[in-house]
Amino acid sequence: MANPFAQRPVHALLAPAVFLGLVLPTAAAASRSSTSAAASQTIKFALAFHDVEVDVGKPGPSLGDERIVSDSLLDTKGRKIGHDGGVCTFTSLTPPEAACQITFFLARGQIAIEFLNSPPPRKVAAIVGGTGTYRGARGEAVIVEGPRQTGTVTFQLTS
Repeated sequence: MANPFAQRPVHALLAPAVFLGLVLPTAAAASRSSTSAAASQTIKFALAFHDVEVDVGKPGPSLGDERIVSDSLLDTKGRKIGHDGGVCTFTSLTPPEAACQITFFLARGQIAIEFLNSPPPRKVAAIVGGTGTYRGARGEAVIVEGPRQTGTVTFQLTS
């Protein structure tokens, strides 16, 4: 049987963080409707991926294997300004899929996401909560994997 994890580089099966390069803040916009005053904000970061695979079953790919995520968020000068931490547990080998829970640690609080990860380089995750400035946050996070263990994450926050 072919190794489903060998079909893509290590970073292609995990996003989070996540992450190298530039922090690219985007416009934060407030949107108001006639019935509610819901604020929305979009923020984008570059990522340097630092993940490892944990083989928990018999040697080789198997259900329950995990990928531990510990990625860096960097500013435009390459300085680390945040990080993430999480785990993705493989739930399918064909196609390779993993259920992921990742928390991003930023200066003003944390943002937690969940998603079902698969090989395409673009992943969409649910924002399931936050702390600090991001307390009560909801919305989506889009993770895009780039070359050489890099990528971006864009948070589309609603509260």
